[in-house]
Amino acid sequence: MLDQVLVFISNLLNKELKMSFGLTEDIVLISSLINLDGSITKNIENKIILSVINLEQERNIKNRGEYLQTSKGSFNKVNPPIYLNLYLLVSANYNSENYIEALKMLSEVIGVLQSSKVFTPQSNPELDTSIERLIFETYNVPIQELSHVWSGIGAKYVPSMVYKVRMIGIQKGLVREEITGVGSLGTKTKKG
Repeated sequence: MLDQVLVFISNLLNKELKMSFGLTEDIVLISSLINLDGSITKNIENKIILSVINLEQERNIKNRGEYLQTSKGSFNKVNPPIYLNLYLLVSANYNSENYIEALKMLSEVIGVLQSSKVFTPQSNPELDTSIERLIFETYNVPIQELSHVWSGIGAKYVPSMVYKVRMIGIQKGLVREEITGVGSLGTKTKKG
C-alpha cells in the first residue's frame, strides 16, 4: 500500500513537471538519499527525491472490528484497518551549480500539491481504488528538528519540504471468525 501511494505521487509529479517545463525524462524519484553503508545513492543528482521519514498511526479514528457479509449470508469478522500518516520528505537534490533550478522544481512540486490537497480514485483514476483518499498537509519542521532529520538521514541539507500525507488505510482482510447470519425467526403472531 505504501509503495502504491509513493508511485502514485511520483507519477503525478513527473507528469506535471514534464508538462510545465517540457521535460522528457522523469526527475522525481522514490529513493533514500543515503545508502545503509553511508554512501550517496546513485543517480539521484539533479532530481527531486521522495523519501519516507516517518510513519505514525492516525489516532483520531476509532478502530473496531468489522463484519463483511459473504455470498452465503454469513458474516466474517476481520480486524479493522490501521490508518497511517506518512511523513514525506521532498528534496531538491541538485548540485550547487543548479541551485536556482532546485528551487524552481521544488516550487513547482509545492504548487502541484497545493492545487489539489486531496486525491481520491474518483478525481485521480490512476490512484488505486483500495486507497480511499490521500490528504496532503505541509508539515512545518522547526529548524532545530530539521537539523536532526538531516543528521539522521546522514546527508547534507538541500532545499526540501515535508508533507504529512493522511490517512493510508492498510487492511489484510484475514478472517478472525465466521458468524452465521440471522434468518427468519419463524414465529407466528397470535390473534387475540
